[in-house]
Amino acid sequence: MTLIIASMVVGFIIGHFKLLPKENKITQRVVLFGLIFLLVVMGAQLGANKELLADFGRMGVQASALAAGGIFFSILLVRMVEGYIRRGLTENKQLNRQKKAGERN
Repeated sequence: MTLIIASMVVGFIIGHFKLLPKENKITQRVVLFGLIFLLVVMGAQLGANKELLADFGRMGVQASALAAGGIFFSILLVRMVEGYIRRGLTENKQLNRQKKAGERN
């Protein structure tokens, strides 16, 4: 648990002090790589769990539907939040441009 909290604190410090380059491409690639790595490790742990694999047939369609629903709604929520954040950033940039244009006149 300490490692998780320490990772969050380090990430917060990096973000707060803007220690990453402003180029979004680098940040997006780091996040994407981390997410893919996390999913691969989780999949490997699930695949290596013999008890889980033995009970998978017993868990049946309900467990599969629950997992698929969780994935679907997680992706949906992330897309909605991403769109909300992007709109806010776009509006903020437009307001800043208008303020700068007003200050010049």
